[in-house]
Amino acid sequence: MLGIILNLPPAVTGYLAVTPPEVMAAQALLVFGWIPIFAVIVWGMTHVWVDYKQEQYAHHQEYVLMEVTVPQTAIQTPKGMDNFFSNLAGTRSSITWREHWLLGKEQAVFSFEIASHEGSIHFYIRCTEKLRDLVEADLYAQYPEAQITEVEDYVHNIPTKYPDNEWEAFGAEFVLSKPQYFPIRTYEDFEHQGEKDFKFKDPLFPILELMGKMRAGENFWIQIVLRMPHDQDWTKPGLEFVNKIMGKEEKHKTTMMQELGGMVSGIPKEVARQLFVGGEAGGAEKKPAKSDFQMFKLTPADKTQIEGVTDKISKVGWQSKIRVVYSGKKTNFRKGMMAAGMKGMMLTYANSVLNQFGMHGPSIPKDDYFWMAWQYAGKQSKLTSRYAKRSLGPGATPCILNSEELATLWHFPGADSRTPVLTAQGSRRAEAPGGLPMAPVGEPEMVDWKKMQGNKPSAPTDEEIERAFSLPTPHSPSAPEDEAPSNLPV
Repeated sequence: MLGIILNLPPAVTGYLAVTPPEVMAAQALLVFGWIPIFAVIVWGMTHVWVDYKQEQYAHHQEYVLMEVTVPQTAIQTPKGMDNFFSNLAGTRSSITWREHWLLGKEQAVFSFEIASHEGSIHFYIRCTEKLRDLVEADLYAQYPEAQITEVEDYVHNIPTKYPDNEWEAFGAEFVLSKPQYFPIRTYEDFEHQGEKDFKFKDPLFPILELMGKMRAGENFWIQIVLRMPHDQDWTKPGLEFVNKIMGKEEKHKTTMMQELGGMVSGIPKEVARQLFVGGEAGGAEKKPAKSDFQMFKLTPADKTQIEGVTDKISKVGWQSKIRVVYSGKKTNFRKGMMAAGMKGMMLTYANSVLNQFGMHGPSIPKDDYFWMAWQYAGKQSKLTSRYAKRSLGPGATPCILNSEELATLWHFPGADSRTPVLTAQGSRRAEAPGGLPMAPVGEPEMVDWKKMQGNKPSAPTDEEIERAFSLPTPHSPSAPEDEAPSNLPV
């Protein structure tokens, strides 16, 4: 019947008439089943190719590690770093098809780190050499008294292959426990209004105190690896969540094929309704409209979520990965204490209604059971090597943090939050005068002191020294200048 209606050839009509449906399905799978398998293989190979080219591209980039210190007397707040991360978003570039597929170009990767070397705390920024001037300019714009110095990479102080005869390592990567459009507690939530003076209770202060407790041979490092996403589409799920809570219906655009499919699928339903239910065409019951007073039915938790999500998606977001590494000599390695400290320091930013950080289980070196002990050294090696490479891909999936959240996690403590263990410059350095002459091209920049010493005048004689230190002889105004008065006491 189907072959006659569609006017198919007799051979096809006979095949459809005598072949069972399950046999036709099996034969169709044998004939056309390779197509989706081949498509999956091609899709996987393209991703392998892109990853290979991106690895090559990143390998040829020149990176620089800069240490940043801010004097204690300087006035700084996390708002400055909020502006810094917003301005740094200008480094996002529009990558063409050729750059993506043939050159492996990707967005620039930055790393903001706080490292404690045996209790001495330092702030670091790592970026590509070509973006160094931009990073310094943005940082000086917010912190004019900051001092930026290029330093050697400190990650080579510990091994990246374990087990090691002398060193042990522990750490984890942190992820958000809820969808990434929910924010964590930011620096505005730590402004205490109950005291006489409006003070900022710095959430970074307990972390710095923990890092300052490192003993000889111990290191505690915190790393935040950032990369600008290609677009800000991560805000769309957050906007959908807000509209759902507020009771707003979303308007979805339908294509012509979707409208045609809806009309065709609606014909059998309408025929069945006429046969079994009766009534006029198009008399289907309409869904009751949602209440216009949905906003008045919101709970305090709903209002907090709406406000938090709206505030987060309104700012620039970064692909972020937080990684913490604790290493030490086997003689004084304190794994239990540092594991508890890592959990507690990230709970400072937790909000049970909104979001909080949690440890990424597969990245944690554990040896509680024998099957975990088999992977313990391997996880130590992966964790330390990924920290050293400032890797953003392997491990936990990067989450989106906006500029305000990043400023809360990485900023310079204020003057009223200084801790004795924090390495800081006591006073600011004076700038060089603007009128100093520049060294000509080809001439050495440093002064040739030996040459200057060779041309200096000879030492003064005793007679010249006596004349220089002799006192003038007083005389009478009426007497000649070349004669001394006779009535002076001897």
